[in-house]
Amino acid sequence: MRYLSWILTIPIALLAVSFAVSNLEPVSLGLWPLPHRVDVPAYALVLVTLVLGFLLGGLVAWWGGHGQRKQAKLEKTRADRLERELIAARDRADTAEAKAATVSSAPAPAVAPPAANVPAIVG
Repeated sequence: MRYLSWILTIPIALLAVSFAVSNLEPVSLGLWPLPHRVDVPAYALVLVTLVLGFLLGGLVAWWGGHGQRKQAKLEKTRADRLERELIAARDRADTAEAKAATVSSAPAPAVAPPAANVPAIVG
């Protein structure tokens, strides 16, 4: 991935330098209602416009992804909560299983013999 970045960056940088060297003539810039005019090199006008467009596009893309980032954060919070609940449920199940194992391995209580003086129920 690093090499791909260099393969793309170097030609673009060379193209920008070539464009700057080829377009050194001044261009007069003015904003209609204002009386002031500014002379700037043509390459500066074009490159600044491209950089501002790139930054504005990145800002719009970042702003557009806000809903997805918010939803992902909510889903991660929910997943973390459910994972904690699952761990707690497994711990409770393990504890109940261990308790059942100790109860089943304990000797059974002796059954008391029937009492001799209990009257029989005649129906």
